[in-house]
Amino acid sequence: MQRVADVDDLAALRQRVTELERDAAVRAAELAALRAAETELRAMFAAMQDLVMVMDGDGRYLKIAETGLDLLVRPSQELLGKRMVDVMPAADAEFLTLHIRRALAEQRLVRVDYSLPIAGELVWFSANLSPMGDGRVLIVCRDVTERKRLEQVLQDSLDQRERLDAAAAALAKMSTPLIPISDDVVVMPLVGALDSSRVSLVLEELLTGVTARRARVAILDITGIASVDADVAAGLVRAARAVLLLGARVVLTGIRPDVAACLVELGVDLTGLVTRGTLQAGVAYATGRA
Repeated sequence: MQRVADVDDLAALRQRVTELERDAAVRAAELAALRAAETELRAMFAAMQDLVMVMDGDGRYLKIAETGLDLLVRPSQELLGKRMVDVMPAADAEFLTLHIRRALAEQRLVRVDYSLPIAGELVWFSANLSPMGDGRVLIVCRDVTERKRLEQVLQDSLDQRERLDAAAAALAKMSTPLIPISDDVVVMPLVGALDSSRVSLVLEELLTGVTARRARVAILDITGIASVDADVAAGLVRAARAVLLLGARVVLTGIRPDVAACLVELGVDLTGLVTRGTLQAGVAYATGRA
């Protein structure tokens, strides 16, 4: 009986050894997989240029990855265990801590842009704050200084364009002045080149001025206009007819021989317009009607 028991014990022992060897092989495979994953993760982190940190709700540095260390306000060994308010401007620390607590309270990813002075230069960051549990937040910060610089260049360009457009509009308005010469007679001397946009401005200013002053006669003096084409001629006729609808009359003055020939060649219908050779003649006609 003793011999049979010994045999059974030996078989059980061998079975146990086999199980231990199997478990050891499984653990060895798991360990190898973990090491491979760790190696891969380290390689991924090594390729990253972002700053990766773990902080608590008080803005305390708990962990700092070995990436993007040049973006830290101080060396990592001087930051671990300290709060942001201890190592950076109070306003910036308060801003970031507020968003860390927001991520923890709402248990969701929070994105925020901020800037910090790093090595004597202002660096802009775009940060993702992700809650990890246990009151900790994973923070990934990317240097977006160049993007911010380009955005500022674009904004400055847009602002300059707006200023130029405003100046151009003011200049265009100045180039189409409406001058009252009596209670119900106004004169608009036109100088330079006329294009479709300026003709539209002439029409707008003319109608506004005639309505505001309740003018009966509006004199358009084109002595200073370099040339008249079909579009300009059509625009002047539209202006005259629009003024007629307001109960006033348009007197067109300063028509040079070449302009007159151009108007005839274009077949422009000047019905409704009074024409005079000079501004003085137009004023005399207008004041005579008044």
